Amino acid sequence: MKKMLKYLPLLLLVLFVGCNIITGNKLIVIELGDATVEGTSSGFEKWRVSKDDPKNGTWKDHAEDIKHVVDLGFAVQIKNDANVVATAKFYVSEDSTLSTVTEVDSLATLVLSGISVAANSTKIIKWQDSYDYLHNFDTLKELILKGKFWLYATAVGSPVDVTFHNTAVILTINAKP
Repeated sequence: MKKMLKYLPLLLLVLFVGCNIITGNKLIVIELGDATVEGTSSGFEKWRVSKDDPKNGTWKDHAEDIKHVVDLGFAVQIKNDANVVATAKFYVSEDSTLSTVTEVDSLATLVLSGISVAANSTKIIKWQDSYDYLHNFDTLKELILKGKFWLYATAVGSPVDVTFHNTAVILTINAKP
């Protein structure tokens, strides 16, 4: 028994550190909903992403405690109803006034690209798949820490008829005080 007691401080330390690591991280799913992009050759939609949105209670509850964004990704189901291949990209910006695909391409920060959706089909991008398309991670993390930004989704085809379903930003934050 005495031999086991000498390891007790080490065991307590491991338990304490392990619990702190586990309890300090929070998973936040920011659900943005659906949007349709239609046009002769391109188009875009945008979503306001804010910790102040009532749907984002976990993000808002921990906004003051966030030390850093540990991980992030996206989930989306992209349905292409056109008879041609469509490509999609996602951008972020603090500017809500971007009004054309050209403005979004040149003034917003690209965060997902390389997404191709075959004619008359659906592509599902899960959180773990989004890493294949992810860009500018640090810029996105900064915007998350600020607590408000705009997410723009562009689609290009000729014509374009794309619907973004169940769009979500998925974060793991360190909210340790």
